[in-house]
Amino acid sequence: MYLANPFKGLRPEGAEASSVSLPCTDHLSEEMIKSYKENNPWSYLNIFSPDYKDTKTKSEIEVGAKDRFELMKEKSVISKDTDDSFYIYKMSTEGHSQIGMIATAKISDYDDLHIRGHEKIYVEDSQKRFEQIKNLNAQIGPIYVIYPDEASLDALLKEQTNADPTYSFDAIDGCRHELWVVNDEEKVTQISELFNAVNRTYVADGHHRIAALSRFAEYRKHQNHGHTGEEPYNFFMMALFPESQARILDYNRLIKDLFGYSPSDFIEQVEEHFVVEKQNSPYRPTALGTFGMYLDNAWYSITLKDKPEAALSGLMNLDINILHHYLLDPILDIGDPRRDTRIGFIAGFHGLESIEKKVDSGEVEVGFSFFPTPMEHVINFADKNLTMPPKSTWFYPKPLDGLVAYDFED
Repeated sequence: MYLANPFKGLRPEGAEASSVSLPCTDHLSEEMIKSYKENNPWSYLNIFSPDYKDTKTKSEIEVGAKDRFELMKEKSVISKDTDDSFYIYKMSTEGHSQIGMIATAKISDYDDLHIRGHEKIYVEDSQKRFEQIKNLNAQIGPIYVIYPDEASLDALLKEQTNADPTYSFDAIDGCRHELWVVNDEEKVTQISELFNAVNRTYVADGHHRIAALSRFAEYRKHQNHGHTGEEPYNFFMMALFPESQARILDYNRLIKDLFGYSPSDFIEQVEEHFVVEKQNSPYRPTALGTFGMYLDNAWYSITLKDKPEAALSGLMNLDINILHHYLLDPILDIGDPRRDTRIGFIAGFHGLESIEKKVDSGEVEVGFSFFPTPMEHVINFADKNLTMPPKSTWFYPKPLDGLVAYDFED
C-alpha cells in the first residue's frame, strides 16, 4: 500500500462537471448562492444547503440529502469509474497555476502524523462534517494537502496534462479547473512509486473534514466485527499539490467595536507597543511584523516596536499571535477568536477594499490587514505538532468539492 493510492472515483458525467461540483462559498453572497442553486439543480450545494432547511427537522434534511444523492447516481448525473485511477488536477487563476492529483490515503497516516495538520479545530464544525459523511456514506470533497517538492513526480504529473482534459471549465470561484483521468496500470504504478519518496505531507485546507473522517473510520470499525483495516472507510480522498506551487493569501481581521475608545484614544493605546504611521493609500504589508489598520476613513501601518518577549518566542513569531497579544486582547478585550463574536475574518481574496467597505458601512469599526503566513511557518508548526490559531491561512485557489467524490461502498 502506498502513501497515495488510486481509486474508483464517483464523478459527474461530461458537461455536468461545472454544474455538479461545488466551489468554496465563503466569498459568495447569499444572492449568488441562491442563483447558483436555482440554475444548477444537480449541484451538491442543493444537498448540503437546501432551501428548505429552516422548515425541516435535522432528520428530514438528512433523509432528503441522502435521497437526492442516490437520485444523482440513479439518473447517471454522477457515476463511478470502473478502473482504479489517479486524477491529475490543474487549478489556474490570473498569473498562477498549480498541478497536483487527487488520490486516497489511509486514515491511519493522518492518525500517525505522516499527514499533519496545523490549525485548531472547532468541535461543532467537525461534528457537522461527521454527520454529513455518515449520512451519505461518501466523501464529496477532497482534503487539500501539500507535499515537499519531488521533481520527478511533479514532472510526470505535468506530462499528463499534455493530453486533452476530461474536464475544463471556469467555476464561480474565478478559477479554471481541469482534470485528467489516469488509469493506465503502468502509469498508475509509476506515480504511486514516485510519491512513495515523499515521507510527510501537510493539510492545507480541510482540518475539520479530516478529523471527521478519522472519527468516521472508527465508527465504521466498531460496526464491523470482521474489520481488516483495508475496507474503503479506512481511506480518505485528498488533492495533493507540491509545496512550491501552493499559494497562501492574507487572512485579515475585522473588529466590531473599539471597546469604548474614541479613534484617537485607541490609536494612542496602540502606540504603546507599535509605531503607527498614517498612509495615503490602502496599506498592504510587504513583510512580516507589520500590519495595516483601517480606522475612521484612514489607513495606517503599525509595526511592533520591540521584539516579542523571549518567553513568548515560537508561537509569538506568528503575526496573528503578535497582534492578538499586544493589541486585540489588551486593548480591545478580544478573547478566544474561535468564540468571540466581536472578531470577524475576511480573506485577502476580497482585496483591501472589502475591509474599507465593512468599516465605512459601520458594520465594524476597525480592520487589520496581514502579510500572508509563509508556507514554511505552516510546515514548521505541523512538524512540531503545534497548531496555529483559527483562520491563519487562506489557500487559494482551492479544490472543488464533487469534481471527484469517494464513496465507502465495498
